[in-house]
Amino acid sequence: MGYSVTKAAESDVIEGHRMLKQLVENQPEIMEKAETLAADKAYDDTKLIVACWDDYRIKPVIDIYLER
Repeated sequence: MGYSVTKAAESDVIEGHRMLKQLVENQPEIMEKAETLAADKAYDDTKLIVACWDDYRIKPVIDIYLER
């Protein structure tokens, strides 16, 4: 499990990419065992979703953003 606390003005998606890289570098055993990444719709980003699956083989479970 990973988490970070940032200022409200900081991008969730950018922080999501940072967190994945930090986990790979600092706790690779977590990344090897991880099966899913759960996040809210603030993380609905194609690059993040592709990185989760293509780079880390982690299934992203992310609420999608739909405009109404």
